[in-house]
Amino acid sequence: MPERPDLEYVVPILARELAGAEIASVRADKPVVLRVLLPAKVDDLLVGRRILGASRRAHFVRLSLSGEPAIEVIVSPMLAGRFTIGLKDAKPPRDVAMTFTLTDGRALRYRDDVQMGKVYVIAKDDLASVPGAAVIGVDVLDPKAFTIDAFTALAKARRDQAKVFLMDKGALDAMGNAYADEVLFEAGVHPKAMVRSLSKDEIARLYKAIVKVLGEARATIAERRPALDEKLRDFLKVRGRPGEPCVRCGTKLRRAGVHGHDAIFCPTCQPDGRQSALVDWRKTKSG
Repeated sequence: MPERPDLEYVVPILARELAGAEIASVRADKPVVLRVLLPAKVDDLLVGRRILGASRRAHFVRLSLSGEPAIEVIVSPMLAGRFTIGLKDAKPPRDVAMTFTLTDGRALRYRDDVQMGKVYVIAKDDLASVPGAAVIGVDVLDPKAFTIDAFTALAKARRDQAKVFLMDKGALDAMGNAYADEVLFEAGVHPKAMVRSLSKDEIARLYKAIVKVLGEARATIAERRPALDEKLRDFLKVRGRPGEPCVRCGTKLRRAGVHGHDAIFCPTCQPDGRQSALVDWRKTKSG
């Protein structure tokens, strides 16, 4: 999915490009992604309203709208969701899931080739109706909120694996598969390590790695200025590279299953004794 560094680049572009734009029509190209949580048709709810702004809430994109009753659109991009803004008459990509045509001749398109993401139309601030949106964890890029003491307190309360902890948006704002792997590699912590078993030094390394990895990724994406729908991953050190040599020690990177997700890691730099946790990287596809 688009993760914190991606959304910090994408959302300001959406806010700038869409501010004041009026919605002329709405089309659910892939109806499975649309969730209208109000007693009206999506056209009746959205057509004629102006987009007032765009903001990020963890891994969600929020579009605030003009008019009454007060409503908003919240997009959960999940694994493959992305956005494009272009001329409404341009040939749309095959993976377009939702189209918002604007009166200025442009169209905002939400693309999702696996249709895992969701577009919610809700009453303004009715976040409890959107799974995962109501409770958001500490902002890991806010130095005033995200301190070593705050992180240590969160870690002490966990009874799960390190990668599961890092990906919990209700605890930390915010990481997904890719950057959780990068943080664990930077810290030298195995993805399946139980949080309660981590030493004080390992907790400190995780804390520093979160700030470093996400901060540097945000800066890299901002500097390279990719297209709105491009997800940069080529600078990552482990994610997407199973079977390749570790950039530190040369050991082949491996893949492990972690609570329904996969994790890419270096068995030398991130040691763990449970070989049964490993799967053959040649038999799996990188995420």
